[in-house]
Amino acid sequence: MAATDRSLSVLKLFSLETPVWTAEEVSVELQVSMSTAYRYLLALDAVGLVTTARAGKYVLGPAIIQLDRQIQLTDPLLLAARPVMQKISEFGPDSSVVLLCRSYSESVLCMHQVHTKGPQLIVSYERGRPMPMFRGATSRIILAYQPARQLRALYAHHEKEISESGIGATWEEFRAAMTKLRKTGYVVSHGEIDRGRVGIGAVLLNEDRSVVGGLSYVIPESTDAKLIPFLVGVIQAGAREIEAALKA
Repeated sequence: MAATDRSLSVLKLFSLETPVWTAEEVSVELQVSMSTAYRYLLALDAVGLVTTARAGKYVLGPAIIQLDRQIQLTDPLLLAARPVMQKISEFGPDSSVVLLCRSYSESVLCMHQVHTKGPQLIVSYERGRPMPMFRGATSRIILAYQPARQLRALYAHHEKEISESGIGATWEEFRAAMTKLRKTGYVVSHGEIDRGRVGIGAVLLNEDRSVVGGLSYVIPESTDAKLIPFLVGVIQAGAREIEAALKA
């Protein structure tokens, strides 16, 4: 069982920058023997999580596609959120998008997007793309509701990034900023991820008040500022509707 658990660490090596790995490269990166690296790869290959692109070279496997389809069809958060996102997208200005995101490790992942009418500008929160947890309304509202122990660990690992993001030059400032966000319940950001875009994010919580994810608008900076308080109310109402659907 331990060997199987360790083999899963191989999956984290695959990225857009390094999509192909050999057993030799896995051996060096994970600091394990060649025989162990081969055993890990063979275990993943047996269940379709990796496959051979050509002799000795491995890429992510077809089982991941199957699992992604299963997520799309059965994930409770997605099933609860999709109709609500479609509904609230009608209140958004042209050329905007509604995002559903959740935390993953020390990043935030977009799970689903719903676009309003009009030409669409680039939004960095692409489905499945890891995004920083310290910038942007979508990420920061999820960050604010992380458990205290997780916040302490994030600060210890990312003190420089947190300081540069303007949400705390010290642990005390960072903790106070997160407490304030939790009391407010939403975040509005301007151009923190994509220039010319405003983010409006609300948190999604479980029955035990632990964070499930975040719901947000990304709208053009040119949007009339008077509309933002209205959209804050809409995104918060949408978040509460999704939470109620999850409970049901």
